[in-house]
Amino acid sequence: MPRGRSFTIFLAGLTGTISPAKLGEVLKSGLLRRSYAVPVARSAPIVLAERVTDALGIALLTVVVGLGAAGSLPLALVTLGLGVVVALLARTRLLDRFSRVAQARAASAELLGLRLLAGMSLVAAVSWFCECLSAWVCVQGLGLGVSLGDTTVVFCVSTLAGALSFIPGGLGVAEASMIGLFHRLGGVSKPDAAAVTVLIRLATLWFAVLVGLAALAVEDRLDRRQETS
Repeated sequence: MPRGRSFTIFLAGLTGTISPAKLGEVLKSGLLRRSYAVPVARSAPIVLAERVTDALGIALLTVVVGLGAAGSLPLALVTLGLGVVVALLARTRLLDRFSRVAQARAASAELLGLRLLAGMSLVAAVSWFCECLSAWVCVQGLGLGVSLGDTTVVFCVSTLAGALSFIPGGLGVAEASMIGLFHRLGGVSKPDAAAVTVLIRLATLWFAVLVGLAALAVEDRLDRRQETS
């Protein structure tokens, strides 16, 4: 398919950011089926692979940064452990008792091969670091004395905790984790931690949703143009 349409469909999937563990991003499969007759069974495993590499990318980023951030290493190691658990569950047959999960896991086996898994996880780590930079800009904007390293650990651990809660968008869990970690690691007062958490979530989670809605509108227009051409 054209790279331009692949890009808009990917961005449109960001509307699923507020779904449990971002599984709503399977919307991309529906858009691919509508415009290019790609079977959902063929494209849905991509979403599963993305979630696995997200977890590994976050874990890798947390460990790399946690090595140089005072007091962050234990949290980094816990995050790495959770990321490895997610990857192992996706590669093993432990969840095959659920037929839909079994089909997705089997179909994504090629994507979860070691070479592709490593490459996608590195790309995911870079992507998540950009979000951590956004979070740090919010921290600096409020004049809080939290380093980029500690901000990265706080953001990554909170994001993974929210995803593992399976609450849509990790709402409540991610925010509570972020406030608590800013208070513990950065010595930030709880009111200031709450304020910066609101800013960070607006600049990352909700900004992504707005981008997704805009891209979805563009994709609908492109699809109608494709049908009439």
